[in-house]
Amino acid sequence: MQKKIFIFPVLTVLAIFLVKQVSAHCPLCTIGAGAAGVGAIWLGVSKVVVALFIGAFAMSMGMWFSKIPKKRYIPFQKTIIILLIFLTTVIPLIPLFKAIGPLYLSFIGEYGKTYAVNYSLVSSALGGILVLSSPKLSKTLTKLRKGKLIPFQGVILTLLLLIIAGGIIQLSLTNLGSGVVTGSIERLSPSEFEKVIQNEGVFLLNVHTPYQGQIDGTDEIIEDWENIEKYMDKLPKDTSIPIAVYCRSGRMSEAVAEDLKEMGYQKIYDLDGGMNAWEESGRKII
Repeated sequence: MQKKIFIFPVLTVLAIFLVKQVSAHCPLCTIGAGAAGVGAIWLGVSKVVVALFIGAFAMSMGMWFSKIPKKRYIPFQKTIIILLIFLTTVIPLIPLFKAIGPLYLSFIGEYGKTYAVNYSLVSSALGGILVLSSPKLSKTLTKLRKGKLIPFQGVILTLLLLIIAGGIIQLSLTNLGSGVVTGSIERLSPSEFEKVIQNEGVFLLNVHTPYQGQIDGTDEIIEDWENIEKYMDKLPKDTSIPIAVYCRSGRMSEAVAEDLKEMGYQKIYDLDGGMNAWEESGRKII
């Protein structure tokens, strides 16, 4: 079973606890981070980039609210407030900008290992880290300029860091979580499906739960169709390889086909009517 990687969320928590003094952003920085996120959505950029700005907005809000209490009532009070604001902002929004994709690590095992990564969750944590670090960077910049402040220095620095990171993400994860999904799904009759799977370059996937037989030549059987992203290592590493997916009636495969499209696969064939239609057409199930 695959594992999801949560490196950046862990680093976010560690970074917060390791910072001796957290400096709060002003309201303009918070509004700026939020406006950048709205702008990213309006421009139709990757969901992963949107997640970056959402994470930045959540962290900025947490840092802002952590300065409101004038007294410390509990240990790590500021840290707890920041974490609560960050988590309660990001977690409810994750389903809206979720973008899960493959991460292939060739140096693990004999043939490498592919992990399913929630890139949006990682990106939101990165946005939080950038906002968390920008006050310190701003102080360093002011010190280098011998106490001189650039107008709106905090806002400019924060947005600059986010824009640079967002640009790198957009260019690096070209189709993952983009506003326009470029993959396509074709629902085929048994005769059309049979012609497609005779192509050696097509990956044939059975997703019916529980197992109730299979079409001859099936490459992989996954019985947890609702969590297909967990089985990234069982799917083609190359997202340009066509996937032909089927189940018993076509209901499960239809949902999986949409998930595969969101995961970046470019061509998905879905057997309309599933194995039931396959058998009714006179074809065999083994």
